[in-house]
Amino acid sequence: MNKTGKCPIRCRITFNKSRKEFSTGLFVNPKHWNSKKQKVLDDTEQSNYINTQLSLITTKINQAFLLLQIQQSNFEVLDVYNTYLGKHLPKETKVVEYFDKFLKKQERLVGIEIKNATLNKYEKVCDHVADYIQWKYHKKDILFTTIKASFLDDISYYIKVER
Repeated sequence: MNKTGKCPIRCRITFNKSRKEFSTGLFVNPKHWNSKKQKVLDDTEQSNYINTQLSLITTKINQAFLLLQIQQSNFEVLDVYNTYLGKHLPKETKVVEYFDKFLKKQERLVGIEIKNATLNKYEKVCDHVADYIQWKYHKKDILFTTIKASFLDDISYYIKVER
């Protein structure tokens, strides 16, 4: 509670068991806040303004969520928040997705620059990487930005021991 007896109104976005909480920049007297309805019940001009702003925030978050559903197959709660703020997210490359594109390019080079046996080895490596990601991260694919330096050592160990 601040010096004027008002509390900040915070917003929480929850998606896939992850949360992002942020301040709305709005303040309300706790006596006038209805937590079940998530709005101010006091019938004043200031209360109407706060309720309108909260409605706009909700609408913008829902629009951000829908936009991400249309544009990207995988996204996280922070992506929803950044889209809500108007920050445009560059499409980040994922590991298995990159391998698939690489394999398609290599298929066209069979008989020209590489042999079919080489393509088969590339495909096997791609399968190992996909299996490892599923085993380690419990996901079908991960972003390159999430890979740590130990990724190659870990996947090498996985291929030798776990498989």
